[in-house]
Amino acid sequence: MRIRLPLSIDHQKKKAMSLYLPFSLYLHFVSWGSFEAVLPDGLREKAASLKEVFNDQNRFFSEDYKKEYERSPYIRFLTGPDVHKFFAKMLSLNYQTYQHILQAPVGSFQEYFADLNLFWNAKYTDELVGENLEDLRTVLFCQACIQSQYQRVMDKKSLHERLDEFAKDQLREKDRQIKAQKREIQKLKMQYNDIKAELSQMQEKNVVLVPSDPHYMLGLHPDQSNRAPERAKVLLKVLHPDKSGTNESGYLFDMIVKARDMIIK
Repeated sequence: MRIRLPLSIDHQKKKAMSLYLPFSLYLHFVSWGSFEAVLPDGLREKAASLKEVFNDQNRFFSEDYKKEYERSPYIRFLTGPDVHKFFAKMLSLNYQTYQHILQAPVGSFQEYFADLNLFWNAKYTDELVGENLEDLRTVLFCQACIQSQYQRVMDKKSLHERLDEFAKDQLREKDRQIKAQKREIQKLKMQYNDIKAELSQMQEKNVVLVPSDPHYMLGLHPDQSNRAPERAKVLLKVLHPDKSGTNESGYLFDMIVKARDMIIK
């Protein structure tokens, strides 16, 4: 049983090609930790849940158990359209970078093959290396694509983490600045209240009184306005500090002046 992987290798020219993987190798790749890490969130969570149940049954991948695997929910999920399409799409995205592997010379296979961390039985490995070089090229190509995609995803995740940490540092700095500004505002408010209280005291000491009834202040009737200057002159002589001998009559002196001026105006 072989799994077909349709690849779109040139979107502009609408070129396509197909790769084929033996059943056990396909299962290896789509259950590989690096591949699982690059799956979209929904597929990754579902794969992890089904894989846990599958592993509890102590199963392992082998060509000899294909029919039993096909009945397993986990294998049905891995060979289903969602994972299969994602795998093919990922290979398509990395095709231009690693297409040279599909035409690699036979002599270089042994070097690549020695570094593979794949789980398959010895019988299949011997057959693959000895007879089907096309399959081996496909295996190396798939591994390179997955590793490249995994590295990009991890780099992106690491970048997001660094950006998140940078953003957190910026927020902490802004919070520190805001707290410092609040302390400064509180300090300014206290200074404002002190100045306001001081001004209030100064105003109390320098209060300016305005007579509500200037005629009454001068001891005149409302119809005696013409006598205001004369009457004020007499009172001012009496209330002048130089005449009275005390400064406490000063405010009465000012009141008489204001009353006289109000009547004249």
